[in-house]
Amino acid sequence: MKFKIIKDTKGTAFSGCDFVVELPKERTGRDVRVLQLTDMQIIDSLQRRTPDRIRADEIAAWLPENYDSLCGNHIRSLVAQSRPDLIIITGDIVYGSFDDKGTGMKYMCKLLDSFAIPWAPVFGNHDNESKMGVSWQCEQLEKCRYCLFKRGEVSGNGNYTVGIAVGDELIRVIHMLDSNGCKNSEDPSVVRQSGLYPDQLQLVLENTEQIRKGQQKEIPAFMAFHIPVDCFGEAQYAKGYRTNDEENFILGVTKEAKDGDFGFSLDRFIPRTIKTDGTFIPFVKALNVDGIFVGHEHSVCTSIRYEDIVWTFGLKTGQYDFHIPYQMGGTLITLQGTSFRVNHIPSLAPCGAMPAKALMFRGLLVSGEDKM
Repeated sequence: MKFKIIKDTKGTAFSGCDFVVELPKERTGRDVRVLQLTDMQIIDSLQRRTPDRIRADEIAAWLPENYDSLCGNHIRSLVAQSRPDLIIITGDIVYGSFDDKGTGMKYMCKLLDSFAIPWAPVFGNHDNESKMGVSWQCEQLEKCRYCLFKRGEVSGNGNYTVGIAVGDELIRVIHMLDSNGCKNSEDPSVVRQSGLYPDQLQLVLENTEQIRKGQQKEIPAFMAFHIPVDCFGEAQYAKGYRTNDEENFILGVTKEAKDGDFGFSLDRFIPRTIKTDGTFIPFVKALNVDGIFVGHEHSVCTSIRYEDIVWTFGLKTGQYDFHIPYQMGGTLITLQGTSFRVNHIPSLAPCGAMPAKALMFRGLLVSGEDKM
């Protein structure tokens, strides 16, 4: 796979991007593939902070020698299936309170760099819990050969813009943002309340204006972060998939899918979303954003077109924490000119040991006397 990573774009036509993945000009007219991974949540049960943090069966399952079977092999399967040009990671790379020695973060960095594919991560609400500290975590990411990551100087840690170019033509940008919300961190650089703060959105606006100036045209954009904004729930209600009487649904099974929408929603995630004031959608549309990709909600993986934006929950990639059993995978975004399509890719790797916690979802869509 041929590509070039440009890390210094000042004074070039790519100004406004912190990084550019430049594909060869002969790729013109061919699909460009972006793989979204999310919520890998690597843990080491031996690093639990209190003896009763997890049960005995979980301790046996989540040993460090099981990193591959519980997560790594799923990622290998997804990369082999999708052959991406870029990997984006929407948070919770590790579960930081089980990574106080940093072994999980080191494992993930080594694994992701081994594919020799550019990869761009943002932090989730559990990453920064590690006692190794955010500066150390950022350093691990920044020293990886193929990692695109910039800590930045606005709220949170990891706010930057990645451009995708074919030859010297920029075809798409992705604004990677820290949605904050790591309440269990003692690091003063961590914003404990989840949110996309005004200085972060101002950064995206400034980057967009520079990109317009450098390219002399509008460039379509994505946003990617961890915790969803409330517009994701608004989209489910607006399309009639979720109602006050019926919150759980599987598109194409319990609800008829519209406009190419797909996925399932098996959790009351809306109370946990980032609240917006009604100006968010007009703001991002003015920035040419037509797709927003998040994680965080392990048992929600809908992709819904609403207000000319595709709102997508990535398919959970690792087996810890709660999840729908055997629904491990990733999300493939295929760029076709200025348009794109989204689909989830199930991992073909065998799942590792499944602690009994996953059985909490048994019979979730079964009601009344039919429940086991």
